[in-house]
Amino acid sequence: MEWHFGGWLHGLPPAVAWGLLGLIAVLGLASIALSYQRTLRKLPVGARWGLTALRTALLAGILICLANPVRIEKKSNEKEPARKLAVLVDRSASMDAIDNRRETRLGNALRAWRQHGDEAKEKFDQVEYFRFSKTTEAFPTLEAAASEGTPGEETHLFDAIERTLADAPAAIVCLTDGLDTTQKDPAELTSLAQRSGVPLYFVAANNRARPGEFLNIKEIKSPSQVLRQTRFPVGVIVEAVAAKEGEVPVELWSGDRKLAETSLKVRTGWNSLPWTVEVAAEEIGPMPLEFRVGRTDRQEYSASTTRVIDKTTVDILYYQGALQWGYRFLLAALQSDPSFKMASILNPALGMKMTAPAEGHAVLNDLPDDAADLKSYQIVVLAHVFADQLSARQQQALIEYVRNGGGILFITPDSDASQDFAGTSIEEMLPVVFERRTQVSLDDAAARAFQTRMQSIGGANSREETAFAIDAINRQEVEPLTPFAALRSSSRAKLFAPGPGAPQFSEYARVLCAKPGAEVIAVHPRDRSSNGTPRVLIARQQFGQGFAAVMTTDLLWRWKLSLPSSARTVETFWQQFMLSLAPSAPGQGLRVVRLGDSASTSRSVTVRVEGADHGEAPKISAVTPKGVSLPLVPRGSNTRGAWDASFTPDQEGRWEVVAENASGDKARISLPVSKQSRTVETVNTPADIEGMRRIAEATGGALIDKEASAFPAPPGDVTSDLKKTRPLWDESSMILLLLGFYATELVTRRWYRLL
Repeated sequence: MEWHFGGWLHGLPPAVAWGLLGLIAVLGLASIALSYQRTLRKLPVGARWGLTALRTALLAGILICLANPVRIEKKSNEKEPARKLAVLVDRSASMDAIDNRRETRLGNALRAWRQHGDEAKEKFDQVEYFRFSKTTEAFPTLEAAASEGTPGEETHLFDAIERTLADAPAAIVCLTDGLDTTQKDPAELTSLAQRSGVPLYFVAANNRARPGEFLNIKEIKSPSQVLRQTRFPVGVIVEAVAAKEGEVPVELWSGDRKLAETSLKVRTGWNSLPWTVEVAAEEIGPMPLEFRVGRTDRQEYSASTTRVIDKTTVDILYYQGALQWGYRFLLAALQSDPSFKMASILNPALGMKMTAPAEGHAVLNDLPDDAADLKSYQIVVLAHVFADQLSARQQQALIEYVRNGGGILFITPDSDASQDFAGTSIEEMLPVVFERRTQVSLDDAAARAFQTRMQSIGGANSREETAFAIDAINRQEVEPLTPFAALRSSSRAKLFAPGPGAPQFSEYARVLCAKPGAEVIAVHPRDRSSNGTPRVLIARQQFGQGFAAVMTTDLLWRWKLSLPSSARTVETFWQQFMLSLAPSAPGQGLRVVRLGDSASTSRSVTVRVEGADHGEAPKISAVTPKGVSLPLVPRGSNTRGAWDASFTPDQEGRWEVVAENASGDKARISLPVSKQSRTVETVNTPADIEGMRRIAEATGGALIDKEASAFPAPPGDVTSDLKKTRPLWDESSMILLLLGFYATELVTRRWYRLL
């Protein structure tokens, strides 16, 4: 038991507090003794001493309360039986790199860890051992995990740690060089370990092996076709292994003209470096695009072809649930360009139906139940529709249409109507999550029905309708138009960027959030959702082979009316927006992609030619380092016009694969050939020590070395004790006892007529 002193004694030194309590006790006892020595009536001796004892007990109880006695319950914090340590041993090929002292990286890591083996067994109840490369396996001992089996060709370090975290160990130690070949984001692993509360420790596997260097163009990204006088993005992903920090020059060429150049920073070890640049389309015809990476003496290159066309045809099916002011302006905007063909189905809630077929398309009186009937359209626009208007078969047809390569643009400015799509098949393919309906009263339902009726009545496409709308805007006080807030991360955001010709809206629907993986193009500049994120207005995502987009605003008809009649800003916006959404026609461009690891004289090399003309094989040839061209036999054509070809290099040096299709498009790729295949595992990639250190420190672990303790602050220290305090002065029994003393004294005094 301890005394913590409460009330006005709290915070005073114990000696001072006890001194004050002692003084109060002495004065109190003297006062009690004197008060019962002289009473109004004569008391028997026994009664006098009894009343004195009762008053003294009451005073003692009050003083005890002021001293604040606290009961201390101590409990030893012993180690829990389930406390275990997981040791992961990297057995990928890079761990067998040998230096001039004949020491491997694995041997270096094992030698450093064995110095902490006894410490691990002392601080953990159980130590488990695993080995990993592409998969993870458990072994009974450290020696077995390090020696059994053959080295793997890949390092799935982050996958191995994630699997081990699922078993909830107390800590994880990794004997590795830190080279993960899965290209996963280290931040995701760090976040998972932090949420699990498991510290990660690393034993750096490093030796004196001379680090190698490696440069490779993994992938290029360019559109198959673009329109004349437009700008389009082109990207490349470069893989580089560097012995020290530096820069890698990257250039983009079109024929003999350099379009762009940059220098990508590389750090010691393995790097995956993306670069995207925007270029202008040239004249009509094939436009060669070639990325060149590295210095002139050891430059790698990969060339593709993008076709520049004068115009394209976009077939659109427009379905509208209730007639709106904006339909007429959207129709006029797209009909002003012969590249667009739009068929319309106007099916308001009142049952009135209007159709306008497009040239070359069958007449559709309603959305079909079969996805095959939608195949001839590139985009289906669902504008101002209500969930109860679309049958289950129609929704399923739309889903199959998008999965097979079509596109859906869902437009709604009505939050109430959008809530009805929550949980439907339509929501599953859209890039946003709709807010769930909480409670709808009969008044709300009646108001919506009236609004729908008025929209239908006012939907006639006439000059009187337009004049009425303009007059309504002039007569009523309406809120100013709101511009979109474009996101720079989206390649389509430039259509919504602020400026004199930027689109503006009046009404918008509130959706809950964007789905993971969706491309958010524009958001509301001010309104925020319940979680603090901006309200999504324009978003797009891939769904199967097609896409689904959503626009949660009106059709921008008030923006059109706010501009001069001669302005063509709205027409330009809608045309560019539809073109940006429309999927590109496949099979127009041409590129060569190497399949598998880097080329070597010991194994066959397979390349794939993508974008060849359908039904006709391209010409493929391999050029030796001496300039001799070897024709290759294309095989394996599929519906996307991809062809494969294989050959086995018979000499080291720089080979080249060239492809040409019947349209005259050309593509090529450089293939440096060595005696052995060069990968991240076999090129003596330097250990990623700094990367391991960042992960360890972020999770509460450390980079273990030969000195000091491996676990400087391990949980479960047996020398620490847990203390549980329980105050005694506020116990109900103490209060009742004091009241009992006082009540007994009063009753006794009343008995002897002292009151």
